[in-house]
Amino acid sequence: MERAKSVVQKLNSSRILFALILLAVFGVMLVGNFLTDKCADDYAYMFSFADGSRIDSLSDIPASMAAHARTMNGRLIAHTFVQIFEMLPKSVFNVLNALLFVCSLGLCYVLCVPKGTRHNFLLLGLFAAIWIYEPSFGQVNFWLDGSCNYLWMSVFTLLFILPYVRHFCGERSLLDGKAGWLMVPYGLFAGACVENLSGAVIFMAILFLAAERFLQKKTVRPVQWLPICTEVCGYACMVFAPGEQQNKGSGLEPLRLLYQFEKVMDRFHFCGVIVAAFVILLFAAVSQRIDKTRLLTAVVFGCGGFGAGFLFVLTKYYPGRCLAGCTLLLTIACGVLLYALLQGERFRLHALCLLTLLTLSLCYWCPHGIKDMYLMHEAVQTSTAQITAQKAAGETALHVAVPVPETKYCAFEGLVYLSPTDANHISNRSMAKYYGVDAVFGDVPPEVQ
Repeated sequence: MERAKSVVQKLNSSRILFALILLAVFGVMLVGNFLTDKCADDYAYMFSFADGSRIDSLSDIPASMAAHARTMNGRLIAHTFVQIFEMLPKSVFNVLNALLFVCSLGLCYVLCVPKGTRHNFLLLGLFAAIWIYEPSFGQVNFWLDGSCNYLWMSVFTLLFILPYVRHFCGERSLLDGKAGWLMVPYGLFAGACVENLSGAVIFMAILFLAAERFLQKKTVRPVQWLPICTEVCGYACMVFAPGEQQNKGSGLEPLRLLYQFEKVMDRFHFCGVIVAAFVILLFAAVSQRIDKTRLLTAVVFGCGGFGAGFLFVLTKYYPGRCLAGCTLLLTIACGVLLYALLQGERFRLHALCLLTLLTLSLCYWCPHGIKDMYLMHEAVQTSTAQITAQKAAGETALHVAVPVPETKYCAFEGLVYLSPTDANHISNRSMAKYYGVDAVFGDVPPEVQ
């Protein structure tokens, strides 16, 4: 029995196994990226928002983004990445995007455990939780436009909060040296990434500093609070862009806010399992009396997760993919609590059982998602062949079969691939412009109309 425990412990702390898990995750995500074709906004961002011309050099992007801020929204960093990738072969994006997901997973793991700790089982459990419970997974992690807006921006915002977590936990961080001043300009960048996650990270950084000042009785230095100030400035530039206010702002009327609050509460069912897991693990952690610093870290991430969700009270547009940041922060909170419970005796078995169930669930959900993406990829190839044939026949108003996904792992799920009637819908208009025809219409199968 002791020998078996020793083998398990060695595997759990093995550097080689840690690297193999990350390599396997990279492989799965790479396959998913290659099976995900361009759709919807991907075609729109091939063209300049300033004059409608095709983006074919980096010099075209500043004018396009200036017009984007006036007419669309203030996420200029994310959409700059989108327009850069639109100029490159899709394979370049596929590889880099899979790598960014591995970075995101690695950051989640690093935020969950003490510095220098290795727990392979927890790493695998985090991947399983994200794969299974993150809403609109395909749009967030495989779709070109969606990935740049959510996956990439989550990496940049988590990088901002990491030094604050390390410093609060008494570990050496970027904030302890002269390099910490690099956080000041980086704050402008992190604040302008994405509305709810950047806002949540500002809130979390303030909570960590407040906990240091009033609970740990530490002195808060300028290198700690100045980056938060610059992040607020970056955030303000994003949310007060004219296009952002015009297209997303819901107004501050009490009745309107109450209506939006009701809609936000309804949206939370998309990440209900993660919310329930956080609450249960929090009660277990309090009961086990885990280290107060780790407990407070989990609570701050939990508050950040809920804050990222409730920020949507101030906006009138929030599709399911917008909850990715909320789910990610709550998953990190659960990871912090799980690691702490695994170090005690009272709930160790329960925590191990939870991680085991998550890992075993991957055996179903991973192949299931890959299968759906493969079927959709084949369907898109058929649609592309239809377009080629109709263009060769001299037709200028094309009719294309609309792929119908079954799972959230396909980026098309929840998106308008093509409208069957509205030639001026952004998806139809952009695809028609890309293929050089007058109009494109989607033929939706009768069973889903």
